[in-house]
Amino acid sequence: MRLFVAIELAAPVRAALTRVQQGLAGKCRSVRWIPSEQLHVTLKFLGEVVDADVLRVGEATTRAAARCAALEMSLVGCGCFPPRGNVRIAWVGIEKGAEPMSKLAVSLDEQFAELGFAPERRPFSPHITIGRVREGQPTQGVREALAAFSFPGVAQSVDRIVLMSSVLSPRGPTYAVVREAPLSG
Repeated sequence: MRLFVAIELAAPVRAALTRVQQGLAGKCRSVRWIPSEQLHVTLKFLGEVVDADVLRVGEATTRAAARCAALEMSLVGCGCFPPRGNVRIAWVGIEKGAEPMSKLAVSLDEQFAELGFAPERRPFSPHITIGRVREGQPTQGVREALAAFSFPGVAQSVDRIVLMSSVLSPRGPTYAVVREAPLSG
């Protein structure tokens, strides 16, 4: 089973991000926009996990969440990865809540390391992926359009994280919640 840990987004946040995508669409034609129902904050991508280990992964997710308190998250600004060269990912950044999210990502890394998962090599960068550049498409102007785009921002409370499964298909991924874990630290 292909798994990752995420923060789900409230409907008003998804709606605001859809408006961002619509505002950028004309300037970023090479970007394939992520459907609203798939938008989330990825805290840890685990990849393929054998069925026998899913319960232990869920328990590790719950332990990590129990060490962290609920938080308030606010979104602001657009950007892209990588920071130089051809753009691959369009994102919206997280301002308020970024520090506790980073601590939560470290807690998840610690819990999953005990199960044999490799820790992240790069520092956690709180963001929501809103689009991916189609392979082989030109990216000229995408970086500039993202940097210049502004929106009033949006916020939400975060009181839980979720362990999600991801099933890939030619029509894109389908996500399902495997386990919810309350932030109770």
